[in-house]
Amino acid sequence: MADYYAILGIHSSATSGQIKIAYRRLALQYHPDKNPDNQLAEKKFIELTEAYEILSDPLKRRLYDEGLPVEMGLDTNTATRDRRRPPPQFYYNHTPEKVIYRKQDYLLATGAVIAIVFIAIVFPVYLLKMNSTKNYEQAVSYYFAERYYSALHYVDLSMQDISSTNAEACALASVILVHKLHKYDYALKYIEKGLDYDPTDSLVSEFHYLQGMCLSEKNEPQKALLAFNQVREFSHAYDSSLFKKAVIFTYILPNLDSAETLYNHLINRNNQNFSAKYFKGIIYEKKENYPAASLIFKELIDKPFNEAASYYHLARAEIKLNMVDSACIHLRIASNYNLSEAKQLMSLYCEKESIFLSPYD
Repeated sequence: MADYYAILGIHSSATSGQIKIAYRRLALQYHPDKNPDNQLAEKKFIELTEAYEILSDPLKRRLYDEGLPVEMGLDTNTATRDRRRPPPQFYYNHTPEKVIYRKQDYLLATGAVIAIVFIAIVFPVYLLKMNSTKNYEQAVSYYFAERYYSALHYVDLSMQDISSTNAEACALASVILVHKLHKYDYALKYIEKGLDYDPTDSLVSEFHYLQGMCLSEKNEPQKALLAFNQVREFSHAYDSSLFKKAVIFTYILPNLDSAETLYNHLINRNNQNFSAKYFKGIIYEKKENYPAASLIFKELIDKPFNEAASYYHLARAEIKLNMVDSACIHLRIASNYNLSEAKQLMSLYCEKESIFLSPYD
């Protein structure tokens, strides 16, 4: 049986509101309209929908928590009884009796008055919450329409003390400011505000990932690493946070062994992670392990990855291995992508016309 709580990134004690928020946020990310021709995203969206269908229904959720098949339900259909015709004396005129109210009647009346007063107070609050939800949904629509400033405007309108979507609204604003508008200082303010709204565990991880992105761009690598370390493994941003940490160890705070460990972990989690393999090759290049580097870049040439960079770094490794003829062939291919670095190496190492012959001619 699938772990629906893990799929939504929530605890088993999550409220219905938290379940709804978690589903909305993840459905927004993996919706097929947002990820065309992405089978993994489509599969994830189907899993999210199935998990939400079960956990949002109190009866199905109780059966699921008890380990019972959710198809078991209570048959609420009850047979109706034929009503009998009243006896003839029912229609006779008779003297009405004096109505005597019991203590229970007074209690019921008092309860009704209290209920009316309660509704008079709660209903306006309900309207405010509905308006907040409407503004948030409008913000999402503007986001998909790539009208980012309008989306931010409606995010601010949706944020109220009584709203249940405040944390998710802050997450949406942070995504726009980090990935679309590159306003990192503003994004950090929304991230801090979102963390104060007691978000779900998966949303907490996303906030910390975005926080790490901002701090990386602001050239604060130590703080960025602390933020990335708080991204939990069940989060969809976990692999991205590992990759960002590895890049910091590769270029900003040189620690090649730690970077290599992180790239290996990413490759073990997903053997199709070509970016991790590429940067692992860079690590080997920096460690002057050119045979291992050349093997990685050769593998990437046949993969849907950056061919120009793969050919270029393969040629660099081959030059170090005194395979100049092969290196020049690969540099020529890389230069066809207008890679200036490849052209510079060609001018240094490739002087003979014969070495420009393509192995595919």
